[in-house]
Amino acid sequence: MAETATQETWSAAEIARAVNAALREAGGGRMAGVRIAYEFGKRVYVVQFVRGTWLCAATVDAATGAVLSILGEGLPVAQTDTSGEVPVVVTARLGFHPVGDVQPAVEDPAAAYVATEAGVGVVRLFRDIGWTLVVEDHHPTGFAPTRRLAAVPGGVLATTADGQVFRMDTAGRLQWHSRLPCRAHSITADSTGIRVLVATDGGAVELDARTGRRLGLFDGPARAAAYLPDGGRTVAGPRGDLRVTTAEGATRWRMEQGEFPERLWVQHERIFVAGTGGLKEIAVGEGVVARWSVPAAETVDHGVVINGSVFTVSGGSRLDRHGYATAGYHGRLARFVEPAAITVIEAGRRPWLLVGHQDGRLSAQPV
Repeated sequence: MAETATQETWSAAEIARAVNAALREAGGGRMAGVRIAYEFGKRVYVVQFVRGTWLCAATVDAATGAVLSILGEGLPVAQTDTSGEVPVVVTARLGFHPVGDVQPAVEDPAAAYVATEAGVGVVRLFRDIGWTLVVEDHHPTGFAPTRRLAAVPGGVLATTADGQVFRMDTAGRLQWHSRLPCRAHSITADSTGIRVLVATDGGAVELDARTGRRLGLFDGPARAAAYLPDGGRTVAGPRGDLRVTTAEGATRWRMEQGEFPERLWVQHERIFVAGTGGLKEIAVGEGVVARWSVPAAETVDHGVVINGSVFTVSGGSRLDRHGYATAGYHGRLARFVEPAAITVIEAGRRPWLLVGHQDGRLSAQPV
């Protein structure tokens, strides 16, 4: 029985590696199915995937993980993604640059916090005669530039370039601050706003979001981390290793996806990792099920998934749009110059894409 369980686990790992390799080699796509076949006495995995309007099949060597071929298979699939660029774009200038991060506020879905070189800004989208993006406030901290943000009920949590982590209330008052053991890369809060997880070079540090008290440290360098809906955690290391744990800290699943991660978040129980090779959607226990890449860009720095579309920021110079269901590439949004960070806010009963630029501007357009 032990041998059977081991063999099943190894086969699942092989399949996950084959799918990841096929989607990487194809430059993106969404996995549709996998079957085992034999070619010239060699066992291979045939990975079917959708890429834009085409159904394709990649043949992957089961022993080495090498992609042997990628061919079109059958008729084009129906295209349901919309790619038309909405002409309504509103902008505001914060006056502090570059923008390090943007995150929607918990209390007001039309407002967002902005990480700046001097502190935390607040912007809000509202409608008078037309839509207007307003800079409502800017709260200096006295620390080094703010890098990453995590909104919580009653305020926002943030990390800085000099290793500080702090909490600020909605009025801009500092609630607490603490020095991290080493450089931080990401910060995220759980669904209750009680726990916060900070990915650092020394590991993933968990804190009490209300007091800043340290609750735990997950060993090993961490590049990005996030909470799962059930309270578990997922932590990505700088070499692309992904570890998923339970709320109690027990290891639930591991994956070696082999590519450097820039950002990580969890949406509808799926893990999204932006970094080298594009943006990947990962199903826990299975592996990569979709990948979005950008022509001539090796890395995706940030992304959002909303209303059947995927938006990605690459190299601090371009914002691109893709289809979610088919992983089709829909082109560059030329209006958004030098994007640094993106998020989604809600106004007028519809989502808006909010973009922070390197020169301190912010732009919003409905999705």
